[in-house]
Amino acid sequence: MLETAILKINHQVGSYKIHVGQGLLHSITEMLSSITASGPVGIVSNATVNDLYGSAIRQNLNQAGFVTRTILIPEGEEFKTLASAEQVISALIAQGMERSGTIVTLGGGVVTDLGGFVASILYRGVKLVHIPTTLLSMVDAAVGGKTGVNHSRGKNLIGSFYQPDLVIMDVNTLETLQGRDRISGYAEMFKMGAIRDKSYLDFLVENMDELLQTHSPQVLIKAIARSCELKAEVVEADEKEADLRRILNFGHTLGHAIESTLGYGVVRHGEAVILGMYAAGWLSNQVGDLAKEDWEQFSGMLLRIPLKFSLQALNPDAIEQATRLDKKVANSQLNFVLLHHLGEAYIQTGVPTLMIKLAVDAIKGAWENKQ
Repeated sequence: MLETAILKINHQVGSYKIHVGQGLLHSITEMLSSITASGPVGIVSNATVNDLYGSAIRQNLNQAGFVTRTILIPEGEEFKTLASAEQVISALIAQGMERSGTIVTLGGGVVTDLGGFVASILYRGVKLVHIPTTLLSMVDAAVGGKTGVNHSRGKNLIGSFYQPDLVIMDVNTLETLQGRDRISGYAEMFKMGAIRDKSYLDFLVENMDELLQTHSPQVLIKAIARSCELKAEVVEADEKEADLRRILNFGHTLGHAIESTLGYGVVRHGEAVILGMYAAGWLSNQVGDLAKEDWEQFSGMLLRIPLKFSLQALNPDAIEQATRLDKKVANSQLNFVLLHHLGEAYIQTGVPTLMIKLAVDAIKGAWENKQ
């Protein structure tokens, strides 16, 4: 058994621990007891993940005297809605969920975001434990306390800041991931290196094959733990995204717009962020102070990441329009996260519309030349 990495995450009203290791699902009873969980446990998951891990988790909890309730939601970003949240809440109440209970999210980012949002508003807040089962949810949705659902006008426009009481990351759950989903998670780790730690970015590039194949649990644990650590540093300094935390949106401004214009499911979140990071890097060189040699190194790193979908449908006009609905718009100006250097990010406001369209053209040109 590999050594487990344990991180303590501080926030405004307390702290919680993140456990990153192998075979941790077998210790769920002890971990829930460590946060004094006592009431019913409502497990929010989807059918695929529940089939893989739900029975074993329920058995362990039931043997320890916990009463469990399981609510399954459909798979897909299109189901991360207020309507779905209401359905989950109604089912939990009907099954006897109590104020003393704990919600356990078991799944990827949709489950983590939706289940966390439900926990934040059910009975004005119940205990929350995240068990992310995808690489993306481990390094993104499960860390930082953001919860939310989508609106017809944009992604994650409805939500809350609500910190979990515990996060359990078992790298064994990554063995069943599809290749594109591994790439999606890798993109979020890559982002953290790009904005906070050049040496970590170099580590990710050097170990790209091992991380994308998930054949080395030790490398995975190290990479995941460092990504969470870097994100936690930012969140601890700016929990409610008033200032510094906005740098975590690096690659997401155009990334979210690409997701919404191409369609959820056509492109994975992390794949869109890879393209968004390329655009942000290009803008950093064109309108910012990112040196040419840094831009060439950064773009080369990004182009090494394998993308398995067509970029022909990228529409610069539609993507530019979609950015206007982004949460990062303030005072009618779009906030873009750019790079001074690899490992150092900053916020740039008022990027001209034409430059956004040209950035999309740059994305298309880069991947077309790669082929």
